[in-house]
Amino acid sequence: MVAHFWKRAYLALLSSTFVLLLASCDNNSSLPESPEEPMAHIPNKVPSEAAVAGNFQAVIHLVDIAKLSQSPTTNRDYSTNTLYLWNDKNCDALASPSLSWDDISATPAGSDSYGPYWVIPLTKNAGCINFIVRDGSNNKLIDSDLKISFSDFKNRTVSVIPGSHQIYSSRAAAFNSVFGVSQASAHWVDNQTLLWSGGADKPHVRLYYNRNGKVEANDEGNFIDSYLTLTPTTLSQKTADRFPHLRKLTAFRLPADTDVDTLLTGDLVALATNEAGLLLSATQVQTAGVLDDHFANVADTLEYGALINDVGVTFRLWAPTAQHVGLVIYDKDKQVIANHAMNRNPASGSWSWQGDKELVGAYYRYVLTVYHPYSRNVEHYEVTDPYSHSLSTNSEYSQVINLDDEALKPQDWDSVLMPHSQNTPADIARMTIYEAHVRDLSVADSTVPETWRGKYLALTADNSDMFKHLKALSQAGVTHMELLPVFDVASINEFSNQVADLNHPFSRLYQVNPKVRSSRFADYYNSSQTVGEVLQELQRGDSANNPQVQELNAIIAETDSYNWGYDPFHYSVPEGSYATDAEGSVRIKEFRAMIQAIKQQLGMNVVMDVAYNHTNAAGPTDRSSVLDKIVPWYYHRLNEISGNVESNTCCHDTAPEHRMFAKLIEDSLVTWVKDYKIDAFRFDLMGYHPKAQILSALAKVRAINPSVYFFGEGWNSGQEDRFEIASQINLKGTGVGTFSDRLRDAVQGGGPFDSADSIRINQGVGNGAGTLLNEMAWFDANEARHLADLVRLGMAGNLADFVMIDKDGAVKTGRDINYKGAIAGYAADPIEVINYVSKHDNQTLWDIISYKAAREADLATRVRMQAISLATTFLGQGLAFAQHGSELLRSKSFTRDSYNSGDWFNRVSYTYQDNNYDVGMPDQRVDGENYALIEKVKNMVDKPGRTELLQMTAFYQELLRLRQFSPLMTLGDGASVKQRVDFLNVGPHQQLGLLVMTIDDGNTTGDDRDSRFDGLVVMINAAPHPATVRDLNVRGLKLNDIQSELGRASLAAGIKIAKDGTVTLPAWSVAVLVLPQDGVSGTGLPVRRK
Repeated sequence: MVAHFWKRAYLALLSSTFVLLLASCDNNSSLPESPEEPMAHIPNKVPSEAAVAGNFQAVIHLVDIAKLSQSPTTNRDYSTNTLYLWNDKNCDALASPSLSWDDISATPAGSDSYGPYWVIPLTKNAGCINFIVRDGSNNKLIDSDLKISFSDFKNRTVSVIPGSHQIYSSRAAAFNSVFGVSQASAHWVDNQTLLWSGGADKPHVRLYYNRNGKVEANDEGNFIDSYLTLTPTTLSQKTADRFPHLRKLTAFRLPADTDVDTLLTGDLVALATNEAGLLLSATQVQTAGVLDDHFANVADTLEYGALINDVGVTFRLWAPTAQHVGLVIYDKDKQVIANHAMNRNPASGSWSWQGDKELVGAYYRYVLTVYHPYSRNVEHYEVTDPYSHSLSTNSEYSQVINLDDEALKPQDWDSVLMPHSQNTPADIARMTIYEAHVRDLSVADSTVPETWRGKYLALTADNSDMFKHLKALSQAGVTHMELLPVFDVASINEFSNQVADLNHPFSRLYQVNPKVRSSRFADYYNSSQTVGEVLQELQRGDSANNPQVQELNAIIAETDSYNWGYDPFHYSVPEGSYATDAEGSVRIKEFRAMIQAIKQQLGMNVVMDVAYNHTNAAGPTDRSSVLDKIVPWYYHRLNEISGNVESNTCCHDTAPEHRMFAKLIEDSLVTWVKDYKIDAFRFDLMGYHPKAQILSALAKVRAINPSVYFFGEGWNSGQEDRFEIASQINLKGTGVGTFSDRLRDAVQGGGPFDSADSIRINQGVGNGAGTLLNEMAWFDANEARHLADLVRLGMAGNLADFVMIDKDGAVKTGRDINYKGAIAGYAADPIEVINYVSKHDNQTLWDIISYKAAREADLATRVRMQAISLATTFLGQGLAFAQHGSELLRSKSFTRDSYNSGDWFNRVSYTYQDNNYDVGMPDQRVDGENYALIEKVKNMVDKPGRTELLQMTAFYQELLRLRQFSPLMTLGDGASVKQRVDFLNVGPHQQLGLLVMTIDDGNTTGDDRDSRFDGLVVMINAAPHPATVRDLNVRGLKLNDIQSELGRASLAAGIKIAKDGTVTLPAWSVAVLVLPQDGVSGTGLPVRRK
């Protein structure tokens, strides 16, 4: 190896502050060179506590960093340093507060070479105290007023540093924050560049390395680990473009012949000293950038997992920082068959081993020896394969599987096709998405075979109530079923004997969950009731003052089979709890049977909900941490200063900007398209992905199926400093769809994070804003008109360039309309917008209406409010999206976030008898502040019954049929929308609640989209009184055949169309009028000049 690669710092001879450097890291080189550089050292040993608080005492240490930084250190007199102490209404634990600022009686109880300390008498061991640290002249040593909360520092012993408001739990922590390795603010971004602000303008900057543990000072205070000397350099434009959030950091160059492979297998610390070697700053190093730079070009070309080929099975794992990787093979009983050392490929950082074909069906795990920077230890553990395609129960072992095995395919699987084309923008625009959770679909349907309820196979039960209901929706116009997470998740226990659900005896809950035994529900153990029957009994006495249903339900949730599933464990394996047997490959065949039934029997395409933005866990100890155990600190997005895994999503944020995670995502998506025939993907929190990565992944899957569609939650994630995020605005023109909160909030009122009275105060267009006010609503006609503008824009596909007349009569484009301080219109084409007023997040639409509708709105009116709200999405130009059960007035009893609320709050019935309304107060931890409002509104009208549920189902099917009855309803491209779509009843004098959208197909459009009509008029009256439209200025309009045939059962029942074109809509109604074409295209309904 080259002469200057390693520098090994050895103890200085005698008291010398200089280090003797080895000529190289060659173990045969033992003769040192002459001293060249000072040894890095801390000023003293790490201190222990000078005093510890006794009963009714607090202890405050002042660690004198300035003194410790001097060379040589000098003795100091701390006797005149004082504390100013005071009580207030929030912190009153002091027994002897200072009498005034001039009171200097609170002097140190003692001091040592690290600084003084105070022992402060207390009146109690709880609460908190206020203090200021002063010098001998009563000047503040710390500018901030400080507070010690004894709930944070339970031993009531703390330390502070002059000039810092931070309070530390010990003198060691305070000392190490300055003289120890602190945080992880250095970034090794390519083979030769390290970025670190802590090294700026420092005399000596080094990169230390330890393969066997952490870099730290020894007992004498010296750093003796191997290191490289870093030299200041200029950050290249290429690197600055890769890491824009780091571009302001100081750049350092590593030696050209640095052994990157070896360095990456141990602890790395960037360390800066003064001329004499005194430590000035030290931090751990983040390495994701160099891992990509050094390995990804080759690693990205390889396949990973258990790969079945002509010669057998190749196991390959990307683990470039691992010191050792082995393969452990298990039989079906999970007994070890064999252990194999894997071979490392230095170019890719991957490890592989070749086995024979007899291994197909065997279980396996990888055993790794790898340094983990979180624990700062070399860890040894077994992990499952992140590229798993099959798993054992509860995801404990990966399984070698051939997804092309005929035994894993239902009959005729290879011939399964998507029933609805997705080839053109117009095809995409016709998408009407029905969002469902596998368990919710069938768990409460007694007509599904019992062992299939809540399972994949329930969708194959073609004689069940659920299936018949879904089939009717498909025939009416639902084109796509979206499945909430069906990849392997960490939050559901797949061992069926360890869970207790509503149908199980209460005694079983008692057995599997010890918390029941110490709860007030323990006595039900001796009853013969099921868990569900106990909840039903508790429901009768449930109230805001005694929310006992949710109290028991919170216990049930810990050991039941329910979760939405946004807890990724293995991205490319079906979830096992939805299979009749979670062991091995059963889940694969049953998942495929479900897909086949949805496509061939129900007639819907399949959308899969994916959550690549986070994992359930990270770190070296959690069972469900896989990726972070294999390549620590790579797959997750770290805080650029602390090195902590960010958790801005719900959990542990991943880093799709890193190339090998982007590859894992692409490979996973390809698996779902190729091997499971998924047609579209809904990305959870897509704004946490780079736009470029999403588009690259789309290109990969379209190489398999050219018509795959992507959409997702394009909310702003706050990651814009790192990359161009996949957000609503940034995805304009890409053909990737995003959910629109614009129309949602305008129709519902307020926003999803409203709470308490603000929920009711903020009405929306769909529940009476400006037309039927509740007693708390703050009426503002101008705001009601603005909400209507947002709905109109949403129904026009939320286009940035759509031209419209706004509430004030001004000509505006979509981007000029304001949405809570942001632009409202952001899309180039309507296929980039998913319009919705109900999805799994937040309250159901029925619960929203129950919160907001006026007392005067009777049950029949509220049903129509539900239909009208949905009409804004179904009859607009964007993609239509609705939650499973919206057609059944689905309620979750006001639950805002039901991800873990179990079957009790999430169940759906197809008997048309009950919509699950008012079955108990929702989770107090989430909705407790809403309890008073819930009690106020929940009994304003009767619970809906068979009449209302059947009527709403009919209304829903009517809207579906209207959406699909003409290609004019779903134009698909922005140019066509701008050319053909217009709105009447706009401006400052509009009738509130009245929406009138015209769609032209006359002879000026140049393209006859529907030879039957010269135009359509979509009309919605969201008001308790009739509305008359006089400015259509066209004769010959008639009600469409669908609604005409429905007659009095239609949402348009009672509409009046005069010969002169005047139209009068009944209260709370929806109608689509047609302008028939008489042989050839006529004038139509041209867009007005603006």
